[in-house]
Amino acid sequence: MKTVLVIDDEPTICWGFQNLFGDSEVTVLIAGSGKAGLEIARQNQVDLILLDIRLPDGSGLDFIEPLQAVSPNVSIIAMTAHGELEVAVEAVNKGVVDYLHKPFRLADALAACQRAFELGKQRTAPNTTAPTRTIESISQRATSLVGQSPAMQKVFHQIALVADSDLSVLIVGETGTGKELVAEAIVRHSRRSQQPFIGVAPVAYNPSLLESELFGHARGAFTGADQVRQGLFEAASGGTILLDEIGDLPLSAQVKLLRVLEQKTFSRVGETERRPCDVRVLAATNMDLKEAVQSGRFREDLLYRIGAVVLELPPLRERVDDIEPLVKHFLQQSGYDWERRGLSPAVVESLRQRRWPGNVRELRNAVQRAVVVARQRALIPSDFESGPTPASNHQDTSLPDAIQAWVKEALTMGDKSNASDHPADSGEPIYERFLSLAEPILFRTVLETLDGNRSAAADILGIHRATLRERLARYGIDDPNRR
Repeated sequence: MKTVLVIDDEPTICWGFQNLFGDSEVTVLIAGSGKAGLEIARQNQVDLILLDIRLPDGSGLDFIEPLQAVSPNVSIIAMTAHGELEVAVEAVNKGVVDYLHKPFRLADALAACQRAFELGKQRTAPNTTAPTRTIESISQRATSLVGQSPAMQKVFHQIALVADSDLSVLIVGETGTGKELVAEAIVRHSRRSQQPFIGVAPVAYNPSLLESELFGHARGAFTGADQVRQGLFEAASGGTILLDEIGDLPLSAQVKLLRVLEQKTFSRVGETERRPCDVRVLAATNMDLKEAVQSGRFREDLLYRIGAVVLELPPLRERVDDIEPLVKHFLQQSGYDWERRGLSPAVVESLRQRRWPGNVRELRNAVQRAVVVARQRALIPSDFESGPTPASNHQDTSLPDAIQAWVKEALTMGDKSNASDHPADSGEPIYERFLSLAEPILFRTVLETLDGNRSAAADILGIHRATLRERLARYGIDDPNRR
């Protein structure tokens, strides 16, 4: 016979757990406050506690250690309707074995209880198995992980569970979903938080020099290697390294990375000596790595090693309920007092209706632009539209009309400039002239929206990155050697 203690002031939750186990040999005890639950735990042998975070007499987090003191081998599952990353991390670090976000399905709750029963067979008191440590408040950038949607609560839960381990984590998501922020949050709440954290995007380096950048090189290893150089893995010793856009890692470097993950050693380019490597590896990608494996661009064994834990970030269009809190967060960061000026339902609804291909990053840029456009007045939906405002005498002109007018003018000017019936014969073809005007605007706007991320821009434009790089160089947009 097992005993479950439910500490929650919501009668429906308590009733649900009383009926959850059916006719199984489980006794369910109920407490409506933390103090009442603590007293029941003192008087009974309890195997599992389901603990609400918000109780009438305080935070459930404050009752975790007292409950563990009176029931040293108990498993605790936290429950909350107001999930935040800091709460999830603190609960897990205090010994909570699982985390349920309300409202939850009874089937999910039952599965969590069954897992907890299995853990309870081997469980020892949390305060004897691991040293206590202070939970630091999360960094300002990491607090941009805003969201109350079930999808983001799942992400917070996963971060809390994996943060303090040394498992490799593969963070998967579209461009702009916050993969780097998730990596920072994992590091911030890990035992390596005070050690180096280095992020590197392999695509930003010349493939022939990437291995040297990651693992260092010996003197004379190749032309120009005039001295010994330490690589990023050595610089990150004891800490964490984030490999962004890992799908672009060349196959030769993939072999070395696999050896690092399997053997915890590496060698500098031009050396045979194996060096120990105490580095936790996080990776991020917007690529389908399984498809990359099938096409021979990514090693299958590396995928399994790097993806010991796979954390998937939902696109913004699948978490529209988070748009309003995200907008308020970015407005606050931009110094706009939305609480005093208000945020109209029309603005929120217009933002909810957009597809946001650039995801949270695009939303942040739109909010920052809107603050500049609105100055200090109340925001309106048009403040969030991208691109310059048309001249007053063309405000009602649609894009097709504008293109048609330009073509007619170009043809007329061509007829006036030469006697040919085909104005394009006089010089640059009209098609090339049109592209030279339209493409720079298109490329600049897309890059500005995506914070200069060329990989994401190429995906959205539907062209190869090499093609985009060549076009940017042609039009003198940015440095063609940059990512």
